[in-house]
Amino acid sequence: MPSTSEFMTFVLGAGSSYEVSMPTGNELKGQISSGLAFRIDDFRRMAGGDDQIREALYALGQRPGTAHSVNDYYRAARRICAAMPQAPSIDNFIDSHRSNPAIAAVGKLAIAAVILRAERSSTLYVSPDNIYNTVNFHPLADTWFNAFFQLVCLNAQEEDLPGRLSRVRVVTFNYDRTLEHFLFHSIQNYYGTKPERAAQILSHLSIFHPYGKVGTLPWQNFGASVPFGGEINSSALTQVAETLRTFTEGTSQTDSQIDQIRNAVLEAETLVFLGFAFHELNLRLLFGSQREVPVRHSKQVFGTAMGLSESNKKAIAAELAGLGRFDSTQITLRRELSAAQLLPEYSRSLRVPGAA
Repeated sequence: MPSTSEFMTFVLGAGSSYEVSMPTGNELKGQISSGLAFRIDDFRRMAGGDDQIREALYALGQRPGTAHSVNDYYRAARRICAAMPQAPSIDNFIDSHRSNPAIAAVGKLAIAAVILRAERSSTLYVSPDNIYNTVNFHPLADTWFNAFFQLVCLNAQEEDLPGRLSRVRVVTFNYDRTLEHFLFHSIQNYYGTKPERAAQILSHLSIFHPYGKVGTLPWQNFGASVPFGGEINSSALTQVAETLRTFTEGTSQTDSQIDQIRNAVLEAETLVFLGFAFHELNLRLLFGSQREVPVRHSKQVFGTAMGLSESNKKAIAAELAGLGRFDSTQITLRRELSAAQLLPEYSRSLRVPGAA
């Protein structure tokens, strides 16, 4: 029997949400660049880019007491647009320009607009016109989302779920709410549970977004809510964008959940990376500096490594062992397996603590 303190942690990158038609990191950069491709037309009017972002930038520049003009924000937009092909990620670019608040503000606006639009295009989206008001689960059968749900629900009745979910932590570097949305509808569909009860059950699952998310979902009952894929005006978009975090903000001891995130990673008996690119910035966020990490007993680490060379995969495995101070023989990174394939492949090893 597992100890009552035993738990497992999943770390999610953009590749995990890609399985439900959300953009990869490179696609996100491309869409941000397109959304910020503003230019002056032949009539000396602002043209190009995303209309909603343009309206939000204009409103930001007109705020009383603002330190930046509209032109400052447009200059920041042009800088981001031009540099996206070079940047490892939008987060890296914002961090590289952390002395320029205008770049952070514009970058966050673009992220919020792109992610909300992507949620509307995802296979998890529920149209307000759908009288059944639920997700279509048939195209999701072969995704990691479904495999994760199966792990949590293995031999479980509804009353077992709070205990099961309390043994799981999720750290997601994605700004979307795909996992929360999927689980909320999955519990209702599988167990015939009422929405209020499904929300109460999910309150036992700890999901951390180091860089924030595009609003809370209406059933979560805290903060300003935004429906999954919700269409919002430029004013609401600005409010959502201001809740997103840069790397520095995400590691703040006072304004972030950084201690809980690092504990979730360092104290888990099983650590699973899904669709995660292992960027140095994000590894630093997860582990902190090596001297802060206590010596760990051996634990199992699994992860997808699609798109990585064999030499980079080995280097990352060694880096993870150093950062987490655990045995490198316990690390399994698979270049040929997607997130959807990894979970069934290791389903015996990835049983949720407490599952029979």
